[in-house]
Amino acid sequence: MRSTLSIAFVLGLVLKVLHLPYHTVFLLIVLGVSLVWLVTRAFRGEDKAVAWTGIAIWGWAAHLVATLKLFPLRSTTMLVAIGLTLVALLQLSRRTPLWSRPVQVLTGVFILVMLVMAQPLADRFHFTNLAYSVERTTDVRSWDKYSFFLIREGRAEEARKANERALGIASATGDTLLIEPLNEHRKMIDANSWERYAALPHSP
Repeated sequence: MRSTLSIAFVLGLVLKVLHLPYHTVFLLIVLGVSLVWLVTRAFRGEDKAVAWTGIAIWGWAAHLVATLKLFPLRSTTMLVAIGLTLVALLQLSRRTPLWSRPVQVLTGVFILVMLVMAQPLADRFHFTNLAYSVERTTDVRSWDKYSFFLIREGRAEEARKANERALGIASATGDTLLIEPLNEHRKMIDANSWERYAALPHSP
């Protein structure tokens, strides 16, 4: 079960990078099933240290999803992951040797999530939403949001190119409703005055 859930989670991340439909639903289902299974193991009286380590790893996996999906509650998920990790480490400190397999896995997952978080937001967004997306040639909204992240990081020329890409897609698809807001975003990029992102309107 542990291997199946781990493979399913990685598959969900691949679906996210490819930007395939329902990848968020799939990831949340995997996280939900994983949490139920881990909590059940913990309350069945199995090795508490191993069980709590698994729950802590789940916490970092949930935080990774929140980070990649830009959920507004990602500060909360990080606090939850830290709290679960402290509980797991307390349980693990009673084991010998301390540097056991569970500690190694938890440490590896923690480092991986920290490395992802250390990447500039624009680069992280581009990799997970555009670089390998099957919709990168038609996804005007992701290009628009990418231009916002770029200008907030002071990368004006790249932001202009992303905005041009979004405008090109809107023109090619005949989505005239988006032309005006995209032009407004271009003005804000040029003036470096784009402080808050608002999603592009959807066609009626």
